[in-house]
Amino acid sequence: MVSGNDPSDINIRSPRFFLARTAAKCHHCGESTPLFALAVPPGHEVLELDPEEQNEDRTADSWSVAPHSALLFFINGLPDLLKARIRQFTPSYGLGSREATEPSYWANHCQHCDSLFDDNELFCEPGGAFQPLSEVSARRIHLLAIDEKFEAAAAGYALDPPFFDAMTLD
Repeated sequence: MVSGNDPSDINIRSPRFFLARTAAKCHHCGESTPLFALAVPPGHEVLELDPEEQNEDRTADSWSVAPHSALLFFINGLPDLLKARIRQFTPSYGLGSREATEPSYWANHCQHCDSLFDDNELFCEPGGAFQPLSEVSARRIHLLAIDEKFEAAAAGYALDPPFFDAMTLD
């Protein structure tokens, strides 16, 4: 069951996943804080929506296998069991939104002041915490492999992130 979301919203699935960990300075309080991301390995599946399908059952949608790793962001749905598993490792990763009028998504928060980190800055900007510019900076990102089924509803999807193979596998 996906809390707060319809299970049909799931658009990424994989037999295993990675918890990516790094640290960055908080823009609000200036303290260093741990940051987390979810990643899936090559062979994960992505739901492809059929633009011609207009009805609710979405029977023409299909799953395709992705040949590369991917980082996920703007995650707005996770199954309850997966949320509990992730919280064992990530106390400062939880629901939040940039504006009161925006829907909530799983985001990083500063462990010191609880300020929200912007997923656009972390995942889309070159040099962002999860967009390393070199192998050296990629090695500061640690990947914990978790051999459990993964499903998520994610609006952000970075296929074949730069220097993924240089990240440190714990």
